[in-house]
Amino acid sequence: MMRLSKKIDYGLILLRDLCLGQEAMSAREIAAKYRLPAPMAANILKALASAGILASHRGAQGGYVLSRHPGRVSLAEIVEALEGPFTLVDCVSDDACCQFSPVCPTHDPMQVVHRRFKEFMAGLSLEEILAMASRPIAFKVSPDENAYLFLKKF
Repeated sequence: MMRLSKKIDYGLILLRDLCLGQEAMSAREIAAKYRLPAPMAANILKALASAGILASHRGAQGGYVLSRHPGRVSLAEIVEALEGPFTLVDCVSDDACCQFSPVCPTHDPMQVVHRRFKEFMAGLSLEEILAMASRPIAFKVSPDENAYLFLKKF
């Protein structure tokens, strides 16, 4: 079955939070907010920073921030940063990987399907993904109160 990995799912959660905030946030802060494993969140944020999607700042006020507008970050970039190059089937990147490649009846159609998936992901921005959120974005103001801060849909 085809599905996005947990790493990509968590990456989108982390990116959404960074899009909504104005200040740099640490991996630990964001992970705690969503009850994500802190080491995994840190690795995801490092990978996104290495890919140029995020910028990281050191120091007391340090953390991660989005390096460009979410409308200019594609799902394809996020997937590649976290999972490596997208390949629907092995023969897309290496014809020699399959002994049947020269005579395979699905080789050419799978090339087309792969290209369309890749084009779809490249054409879908982080901004568009976040705009699809139907759940209100709310965070508890303090652990002692029943007060919530509601944020606008992105």
